Amino acid sequence: MEPVLLAMILVLAVCAVITAVKAVCLHLTRSRLLAEEQPFTVYASVRAPEEAEYVVRSALERVKWLDLYGMCRVICLNESGDPEVEAVLRRLTLKYPFAEIGKTAPPDPYRIPE
Repeated sequence: MEPVLLAMILVLAVCAVITAVKAVCLHLTRSRLLAEEQPFTVYASVRAPEEAEYVVRSALERVKWLDLYGMCRVICLNESGDPEVEAVLRRLTLKYPFAEIGKTAPPDPYRIPE
């Protein structure tokens, strides 16, 4: 019984050391990255009004969950030009300060539709 208990304590100690090293490395990397102006950009592209809130909110919450909102911006793109999607995007960009509505390029006449 004792060897099993010692092995479990050793595994937990190794996990604690790995977590501490990971936290220190993330802190050092994050402070260096914050010296630059928003090094990450995430694009959330919406095509249909039914999926607009789900797609954009999932991208925004993922950035918030990863604690990247200080060094990341999310650009929401309305590919369809739908006013309903535009209203959803405006509402979400008011709630999340690191999000903005981006301009979409005019459709490419040579692009083959999916």
